[in-house]
Amino acid sequence: MRATRLVVIGDLHAGPDRSSLRGTLVNDLLNEWIDFVNKSIEPDAIVELGDRINPVDRESDIRTLGEMSGILSRSRCPVYYITGNHDLDNLTQEEHEKAIGSKLGNRSVVLKGLRLLLLNTQDPVIHGIGGMVSDEALDWLEWEIGASPEKKVVFTHQALDEQPLKRNVHFESIENLAYVVNKQELLRIFEKAGNVIAAINGHVHWPSIASENGILYVSVPSFTDTWNQLGSIPGSFTLIDFSGEEIIVENHMFKPSILMGRFRTNRKKEG
Repeated sequence: MRATRLVVIGDLHAGPDRSSLRGTLVNDLLNEWIDFVNKSIEPDAIVELGDRINPVDRESDIRTLGEMSGILSRSRCPVYYITGNHDLDNLTQEEHEKAIGSKLGNRSVVLKGLRLLLLNTQDPVIHGIGGMVSDEALDWLEWEIGASPEKKVVFTHQALDEQPLKRNVHFESIENLAYVVNKQELLRIFEKAGNVIAAINGHVHWPSIASENGILYVSVPSFTDTWNQLGSIPGSFTLIDFSGEEIIVENHMFKPSILMGRFRTNRKKEG
């Protein structure tokens, strides 16, 4: 049986251009990208990690979300969304859900024997950038992780691993806001259960991969960020194949088409 294949994107920041985030270019590239994913990658699911918009006001944000989610709805596989720190600046969660035609909040999805846990880390947002997980959500997560035998993959917007952020222009000076504030509570739950194999986040805008205590931590690069160095947005995304004890992570740039790196880990060999 083929591996469980996920395409993960995040930090699209669609809408007006802001700093290194050229949001006005997102829809055109996303239109090309979804056709490419359908034809050339054929994933089992797409996971979108939040910060979908550069917020303006309620009406503008609803329109931007509708356009963006309309493009992603052409996917031949399910698309799952979680919330980023900018996504509810002008909207309630219910308004955002209606605009994208999808539920947010904490959800559990089984995909080819792998359980995906989609976690809201904006409960509440901290200083407009960071985030944390509510006590209620922690209880939900602990129950979901322990209640079934499947291997678990957890998705958050903010990061859970202590990655070095030197030269990250967005977070070097505000490192504490790159992470889930109460991430130690989540890591305690992971360690106790022993069946979480990966934790995947956006937010920091660059790719990062680390393996700690049998868990693979993956930060997904921003689809849109030019880092003030690129002439246009790159359409960056991450492709992850889960096959038995092996996990293969690839970071891609869509325009131009570049495989930026591949990481392979085998949990059985590590153990």
